[in-house]
Amino acid sequence: ARAPLLRGYQALGSGLAHGSRIAARARNAVANGPSGPYKCVIGVDPDGLALAQAVARGAPIGYYSLELLLSYELGTAAERLLKAKELELSRRAVFVVVQDEARGRLLADDNRIPMPQVVLVPNAPPGPARRAPSSYWHTRFALPTGMRVVLHSGSLGDWTGIEQIVESAAAWPSGWVLVVHTRYDAESSAYVDGLRQRADPSRVHFSLRPVPRQDYDALIDGADVGLAFYVSSGESAFTQSNVQTIGLSSGKLAYYLRAGLPVIVNRAASISSLIRSSGCGVAVEYASDIGAALGELSVRYDAVSNAACGFFETHLNFRRAFDEVLRRIDAIPEAA
Repeated sequence: ARAPLLRGYQALGSGLAHGSRIAARARNAVANGPSGPYKCVIGVDPDGLALAQAVARGAPIGYYSLELLLSYELGTAAERLLKAKELELSRRAVFVVVQDEARGRLLADDNRIPMPQVVLVPNAPPGPARRAPSSYWHTRFALPTGMRVVLHSGSLGDWTGIEQIVESAAAWPSGWVLVVHTRYDAESSAYVDGLRQRADPSRVHFSLRPVPRQDYDALIDGADVGLAFYVSSGESAFTQSNVQTIGLSSGKLAYYLRAGLPVIVNRAASISSLIRSSGCGVAVEYASDIGAALGELSVRYDAVSNAACGFFETHLNFRRAFDEVLRRIDAIPEAA
């Protein structure tokens, strides 16, 4: 069964064809808001790009791509319709924002966009990076002092490898527990019920409600290690190359690294070689290898944590990269 928590990808894949309530509210807000003129309207992802074109009133549009939708991976009529609009409108965009060069080349080649039109901006929160441990999870789950927390935060589904991750926790070294925090309310999720059945309840804790944005930093800081697997699957067009070539588009990895958390990723994820070479984490072949990776991180935790902060400052400086977007907007001629 498809995980209910995949609805972020489902909405992106069906919103243009069936009418997204969020897009409808956005259109209504724009219709009742300032009438322009706008210097530039930026659309985020294919649905947002169509919305940007609809509300720009002749102003230039920019395209901010966070999710790759590639022509050769489409499986539904809704995805094909989304892609057709993206192809048309992205070629009109005055710039196209993508997170790293590999993702930029995939999109540019597929949409036949010149690479100089592409601006690389990592998907990351504002810095600076720092290690500021909190007791968030120890308080939430009454964990004993000294217990160390591995955090998996975000969406669930086959493409996250979560089933194998949950099963692996039973064999981790003593003193480590897994916390699974979801980005959507999943208290009544049949998918999560299946994960509970796979989990050792003494080693795996579930946090199944989203938290206010102001609490999220403490939630991340309350962990000792961040976990992110990206497994290409046929669940939708958004869980193939979009997942396999995750690169610097992973929001969860960016939050982990900003918090100075050593990370564990799967080797199949495109970012794994950069994680390894930067010394900010460990790449494993299978979920069953996570226990050994935790043992390795325990030995050199402080050095890897410092490297995580360094990785964030070097590769995930959003503000520095976004300056180029601002420069391109400033270069747009004023409307007559």
